[in-house]
Amino acid sequence: MPPCNATVPIVDASDEVSSSSSASISSAAVAPKTLTEEMKLKNAAAASSEFQQRPYPWNYLSDTTWTLMGSIFLLTIFFPGISMITLSTASGYGLYYALYKYNAPCRFVLENIRSLQRFVFYQIGRCILLDTRDSSYLPWMSYGLFCVPVLFYYALNRHMTHGFEVTTFLLYHLCRLGPRYRFFAHHECLIHIEGHASKDGLYCNPWTLLTTGKRVPLPKWIRRSFTDHLNSALVGPFYGSIPNSYGAAHNKIHHRWHNDTGDVHSNMDVDRTLGISSFVLWLPRFIAYWTGLSPVLLFWKRKETALLRMMCNGMMYYYGLSALVWYCTGSLFFWAYWFYPHVEAIAFLGGIAYMWHSFSEESDPSNQYVNSMTILRGHDNIWNEDYHVVHHHETFVHWSEMPDSFHRNKEHYVKCRATVFADCEQGLFFAWMFGKKWDEMTDFFVDMQYVFSNGDKNSDRLMNVREVVAEERMLRAADNDEKVEADMKAYHTEVKEMLLKRLSYHYMGNRQEEWSEYEKRLNAGLKEYNEKES
Repeated sequence: MPPCNATVPIVDASDEVSSSSSASISSAAVAPKTLTEEMKLKNAAAASSEFQQRPYPWNYLSDTTWTLMGSIFLLTIFFPGISMITLSTASGYGLYYALYKYNAPCRFVLENIRSLQRFVFYQIGRCILLDTRDSSYLPWMSYGLFCVPVLFYYALNRHMTHGFEVTTFLLYHLCRLGPRYRFFAHHECLIHIEGHASKDGLYCNPWTLLTTGKRVPLPKWIRRSFTDHLNSALVGPFYGSIPNSYGAAHNKIHHRWHNDTGDVHSNMDVDRTLGISSFVLWLPRFIAYWTGLSPVLLFWKRKETALLRMMCNGMMYYYGLSALVWYCTGSLFFWAYWFYPHVEAIAFLGGIAYMWHSFSEESDPSNQYVNSMTILRGHDNIWNEDYHVVHHHETFVHWSEMPDSFHRNKEHYVKCRATVFADCEQGLFFAWMFGKKWDEMTDFFVDMQYVFSNGDKNSDRLMNVREVVAEERMLRAADNDEKVEADMKAYHTEVKEMLLKRLSYHYMGNRQEEWSEYEKRLNAGLKEYNEKES
């Protein structure tokens, strides 16, 4: 899938309406004055069109059915699932202000402990890791492998002795999540990394390192049976994740299709400008993906038996272990301590997945520089996961080299007017998209095609729109204030309309021919892509 098709014109806010859209508009005898009006007319035309196809397997039930199911899931899964994460965030900021930001002696102690921790785990990493740059994984892995099971046993013991206790419930989940859900976030990144590292694994052969000084991967049978699943199989169940899901479903579905129609949790056929209503329609897709149901159906449909077996093995492990916990501990403990993290992961990671690929270029839907997001100077950038375009375009680039990859390929980002934001985080996108706060979202967009009035290029300075406007006011201080403000307002509006157009693009309506081409690619099996996949 080409990252940026140079032969396809990039449509932005200044482009004319496409011929198909013009036909729909003329039939309504209305000429749109703004792009927002144009999008409304497009959506109206799409709603009246006979072609209302959804991607497999979401074409088997009506939108009304999926929306009803999504509404139920929103109330029973999404909102309860993010409740402890919200509490963890609030308590985490409280600890940050009390023990670090406004407490100099404690900050001094914590920074020295952190330096010691880095030194110790780096030395350990030199002995066991294939790449010593990954030594920062080890403290988070250690917490998951050794501390979380102890917390779980403590909660179980309290429950068996005293019954359900709200204080124990809160203490367990807050300690499992960590301040501002740091333990949860790092664990989810770890199983993601672990799934992509299946080629050679993360760990070296210590005997070969000791005798020859060379770092070589562990034997394949050891990796496949144990070390490739340290995080997903041993720690993952405490955080609601299924082993092999990243190795099979994520790698072989999501990274084949990059949120296109073959991706079982694609959102490209829903209008993301509709706010939470489109998310409700889409939510069952991520639930089916995270539970393993839709990947199994797709692998079965495509007769990919090895991937089907891999996915089923992980599901049997997780659901078999879940049944054992339920049988041994009872329903109340199972739902409160074991199954709740599964709900939590669906809620939080579902929102992340919906946000990462919300934008799509109508003239080039497979353009990875647009349909994947990049966040610069992000507030929640764990192991450079915010360079999501790099992750999709160059899957095997080491996380520490992702910023270099971004700068090395910057001309592609400029050419495509890539979806780049700065000085924000994923949580803000929830508020922007579900609250339809498009002006605020636009403020944080990085327009890499922008050229300042003094000739500087924003591709070098990487300022967001809000910073660009402030800079231009300084550069043009001698100009007429009204003219400057009018120009900046027009620029802000143009960027917002471009972003809304990318958010509104979907395959419904009069795009049957376009859809058919992607269906052919899906049904072809895409064996030619296997060499490029992890």
